[in-house]
Amino acid sequence: MKVVNVNSVNHQHHLDSLQATLLEDPITPRASSDVPSSGHDPTAGDTHGGGGCCSGIVLPTAKPVQNQIQALLERHENPQKAVATAAASAVGTSFSGVSKLLRNLYLCGGSAASVPTMQQLGVTLVINATTEQELPNTPLPCDETTGYMRVPVKDNREADLDRYFNEVADRIEQESVRTGGVTLVHCVAGVSRSASLCLAYLIKYHRMSLKDAYNHVKARRPQIRPNVAFVKHLMEFEFKQHGTRSVAMVYCHALDQELPDIYEPEFRTMEMLYQKFRRNIARR
Repeated sequence: MKVVNVNSVNHQHHLDSLQATLLEDPITPRASSDVPSSGHDPTAGDTHGGGGCCSGIVLPTAKPVQNQIQALLERHENPQKAVATAAASAVGTSFSGVSKLLRNLYLCGGSAASVPTMQQLGVTLVINATTEQELPNTPLPCDETTGYMRVPVKDNREADLDRYFNEVADRIEQESVRTGGVTLVHCVAGVSRSASLCLAYLIKYHRMSLKDAYNHVKARRPQIRPNVAFVKHLMEFEFKQHGTRSVAMVYCHALDQELPDIYEPEFRTMEMLYQKFRRNIARR
């Protein structure tokens, strides 16, 4: 893990900035997760940055998903659509900001949810996880074949996103099984709310643990970071679905609070900076 050089004189300021960034909601007007990048293949996952919780920190690349997880993901794949899938992947290189999670599921921020993108990717259902005050209704193709669902929740720790986990997961699966359709899920930045809904779908219909689902989505969209409350909701959802828990809450001294252990690479960097700051203070 690489850490950008920090001037020792500015340790306190930098730590305060990092802590504020971690504590705030991951979707803010100054978030850069929706800024398009170039030369991107959504089949391989979104490669542009800007969505990490710690400014100035380069996080390690997500590890490849294990073979057994891939086998689970291919359970619903239709071999007859291999050619169409390859074509969609090739077309997707023109649409940076859209991350392909499965053959039937894409994840993005609001600015990437455009009519040309949906037409080229064959999207038949759009799920907009924002309030009307944040974003208007997503523009849809005029052929009247694209379904639409809004999940009107804010991205904060008081939001009850979990009440929509089953409904959204069922809708995505129905769209895929009944019509062979493709779903595009988005919020403002494609980082917290929409990512959480996609994780719930993987847990319920692909029988994945929360940890495996997170690693799968993270590998394809590195900037995802559901807020802590949403992760807790997903932990309970996983337990209700599978009777097990794959993610635990661990204490972060730098923030004086508990965080999900799947965020360990991020808060480990915070802890390193925190300890370095304490050593510098002790020397004075």
